[in-house]
Amino acid sequence: MSGNTWADPSTFIRDPVEAAAVLRLLDLPRIDHYLQALSEQGGIDLRELGQLSANTLTALTGDTHLGVRRVIAPFFGKKSLSCWESTIAEAIDHALDRLEAAQTPDLVTDFTTPLFLEVMPKILGLSAGIGAEHFGAVKTLQRIVEPLLSVATLKQLDAAVRTLIGACPAPATPGSDTGPEAFLDYLNRHREQLPTGLDSRYLVVGFLAGSNSATQSLAFALYGMLTGLRAEWIDAATPGWAERELGRILSLYPSTRTLVRVAAEDTEVAGCPYHRGQVRVIDMVETNTQLRNAQVAGPPHMAFGSGAHKCPGAELSVMLLSRAIPALAKRFPELLLHKEACQFLQTAMMQAPLALPCDTGGGNRRVSNRMCDIREMPTAREIVGDNENFSPPRMEEHLTTLAERSGRDLSTAISFARNAMFFMDGERHVALRLAIADRLGGNRLGVWEQVIDSAITRALDELARQQVPDLAKGFADRLRAEAVSHILGIEPADPARFEELAPGLQDVLAPWLPMRELERVQLIFREALALMHNTPSSASGPLSLLQALLAEPPAGFNEEDLKAVILVLYGATFTLSHTFANILHWILTRPPEERIGADTPAWIDSRLEQVIALCTGPKYIYRMARQHVTVDGLPMQPGDTARLSLLTINRGVGAGHLSFGHGLHRCVGAALSRLLIRRAIPALFSRFPQIALVPQGQIYYPMSQTVALRALPCRLGSTQDKN
Repeated sequence: MSGNTWADPSTFIRDPVEAAAVLRLLDLPRIDHYLQALSEQGGIDLRELGQLSANTLTALTGDTHLGVRRVIAPFFGKKSLSCWESTIAEAIDHALDRLEAAQTPDLVTDFTTPLFLEVMPKILGLSAGIGAEHFGAVKTLQRIVEPLLSVATLKQLDAAVRTLIGACPAPATPGSDTGPEAFLDYLNRHREQLPTGLDSRYLVVGFLAGSNSATQSLAFALYGMLTGLRAEWIDAATPGWAERELGRILSLYPSTRTLVRVAAEDTEVAGCPYHRGQVRVIDMVETNTQLRNAQVAGPPHMAFGSGAHKCPGAELSVMLLSRAIPALAKRFPELLLHKEACQFLQTAMMQAPLALPCDTGGGNRRVSNRMCDIREMPTAREIVGDNENFSPPRMEEHLTTLAERSGRDLSTAISFARNAMFFMDGERHVALRLAIADRLGGNRLGVWEQVIDSAITRALDELARQQVPDLAKGFADRLRAEAVSHILGIEPADPARFEELAPGLQDVLAPWLPMRELERVQLIFREALALMHNTPSSASGPLSLLQALLAEPPAGFNEEDLKAVILVLYGATFTLSHTFANILHWILTRPPEERIGADTPAWIDSRLEQVIALCTGPKYIYRMARQHVTVDGLPMQPGDTARLSLLTINRGVGAGHLSFGHGLHRCVGAALSRLLIRRAIPALFSRFPQIALVPQGQIYYPMSQTVALRALPCRLGSTQDKN
């Protein structure tokens, strides 16, 4: 074996039949041989790790291996495990209580990890009091399946074994009434049937490390389900869900990415010759995809492997997931995952969430003396449609008062607040809205389709040239800049400098910035506005929005006002590229079979509102109470803020979502956003039919008001995988 085992993904096994044969007939990499070589050649003391490797199923071969499996099989059978059902149910309840009580709930920290620590040590027979130190050792020890680890990593594994062995108690007294018999006691009771010299403690520690893959699979499944359609989560709480759907969930969200097997001698597998020492890597994700699509009898996954080394704890894993997921869905039907803050551990062999921050509660609620969080669609619709009782944030008034009290010059900030449509109200707002609708309304955009299609083609050409293709900054944001700037009429004196400033313009959308941030945004806006001082050219083709507005100014707007309007609108278009990148991420993380046809307009047309609702960039819409009013039992005083949480309100909604607002303050760029998304998605999948994300390679901006991808690396096709 060599360190570049995973260097060429095109050689990975993806065919389920071949994968099953390789798993059945080839061997696991032998860490015991590797450790022996390190000891003999380098004098490296890895005594505890050596003991573990000599006493685990992976190190045993032939009849010895099969004999041990026969001994332990009854313990892990479905019938025998039934005695642990109450233990698992109680542990799930405790984990749910902990999650509900957490101030900043996280599905890993407050649910899957506590569940593991309460269930697995009890079943396996370790001492009580297993805590964070032991769990850290378990996570470290999981890497034992990776071949050719560095000496430094092996020393960490050795220390982890030492920690966990210390948690193994003395054998229980035969006949003692301490509840169901644990695995370690079971092994001690059957020690005469086990190979001479086999130390049951190390066998149990190996099982403990391996069993964490069940909780990692649980966490990964929760991530997948909670970033999917809400109907899937609601269905998980219904009777019979596990029987209907768990196999599919295990297929879609495997914590194991690849498995490695080695030919111990010259042999033949599935008609292919293998030389001694030859290594094969099995792509578990793609193998599962093919199993789902084959629709053959049996499970649609190889989550537990196959052959002699198939996971002996498969039934325990199924028992845990089939009970934990429905219990969580029943307890928290409105559970919301903060996907932009999720963190993952990823190696060539595995993937697992490290953090899954979430919000457990639904329902409208007051979050401070002056703010109510609105999370329910009926209430949200009532507020955004009630212009008599609610207004947009009164930023011009707020900034004027702030300038007077602080003595700071906020004239530029006041100007952009006065000319930002999401802060406007009254006749001036209506006049501007009508003027913009006359150019950006859905029935007026046909003149821009050629411009948009040309921008899409250029963005795709650039994507193909990128060494590391990036669908966020390298495609979605580039497309926004090329298409929208032309339509709005952005023709700055210094385009390069303007594009450097442009990302800061989106901060205009954040209300009530602290003074330091406000002054920073003001400087950006002032410089960008200065770059806009050249009058746009009268090039051939349709008039840009700025040209049209300057030609027929709406009442109450001068030239400087209109340039400020366009500048604020350009800043707002960043939410379009953020939403578009979020949509691309969502599509490419769904099962491949669900995106068949994504290269045709009909595919996205039938899903457009659903994906916009689910993937919208902005997190909130803000409205302020004009007078005393009560909404859903929440009394609000004049000046109180209603914060409409779009990620909650939109979840599970298709048509009728509030991603673009509603009523008088509906986004004037909604039709343009829809048009760009509808034309760009089929173009992308038509140009790159084999496009795939770099697994868990997404990086988000740390933004409080927006779900925004900074990077979304991808592979454009099989030829690129060979590089």
